[in-house]
Amino acid sequence: MTALTCAQARPLVQAYVDGELDTAASLALERHLARCEACRAEHGTLRRLRAAVGAGLTAEPAPAALRRAIGRRLRAERERARPWRLRTRALVAVPAAILVAAAALALAPIAYERLAPGGAEKIVYHVNETTDPATALRNIANHVQSAPGLKAVVVAHNNGIDFLLAGARDKDGEPFAVRVAALKSQGVDFRVCGNTLARREIDPRRVIPAAKLVPSGVAEIGRLQAKEGYAYMRL
Repeated sequence: MTALTCAQARPLVQAYVDGELDTAASLALERHLARCEACRAEHGTLRRLRAAVGAGLTAEPAPAALRRAIGRRLRAERERARPWRLRTRALVAVPAAILVAAAALALAPIAYERLAPGGAEKIVYHVNETTDPATALRNIANHVQSAPGLKAVVVAHNNGIDFLLAGARDKDGEPFAVRVAALKSQGVDFRVCGNTLARREIDPRRVIPAAKLVPSGVAEIGRLQAKEGYAYMRL
């Protein structure tokens, strides 16, 4: 990876202190900090500030009713994501040979996608409090238009979820939900961190229908990279 410049490194320092960078970005930043005294000093300042703020805070659990509501929403999302053949009991009566054939047919496209050169481009976009959602949505729309077959997932956590809450608008007063729904219709998935909702005590019913909940935004990004081969892009 090309060495970071100070201009590239400084916006990453806060995310690094908060433990939000992926492995590649963290290693690149650490190499830069090792040789740049100015950025290293900024990193030290932010670490001390985080420690000082944390020392004065006490963890307050989210209300039980809110935790139950988030749990119900997460269970519903998992149930919708399960393959239909696992949700229905009617298949118990189907002969085993038919089930095997059906499974082979269902898995064939997946195997082809993994083996075929030039398979679908897969990107997970990371959105947090440093992201300008209007700019992010415009960039994603441009990417979708220029990359036919793109498989895109937007994972939002911390204050980055705000544009996916009901009633959120951009600086011109336009509702974000309209642009999110348009991208959703083009195959872009939007996922909201359940931990963030619990920590900020946000009712999960405020999340717009185009987005779904996942237990942890950071864990979802890691899973998509490690288990499903998605490339990471910070917005």
